[in-house]
Amino acid sequence: MSKLDFSDINKSSSKSFHEQRNTIKKVCLGKTVLCPVCQQPLKLLPPKNKNDESKTGVSCVKGCTFIELEFEL
Repeated sequence: MSKLDFSDINKSSSKSFHEQRNTIKKVCLGKTVLCPVCQQPLKLLPPKNKNDESKTGVSCVKGCTFIELEFEL
């Protein structure tokens, strides 16, 4: 029986998580962060009210980058 090596997957997942976290932080601080695909600025999409069912998170205008976030109101 051989052991599975998940170290590369874990490193990749950790790197992706930290990149997304840093992107979210920068956008929330009002800094300009460009979408890596279309080079449009990323914007924070908070819920408009408690019953808002639209997607919330960080996204570019075209939607090629979208980091979904949950908000508590």
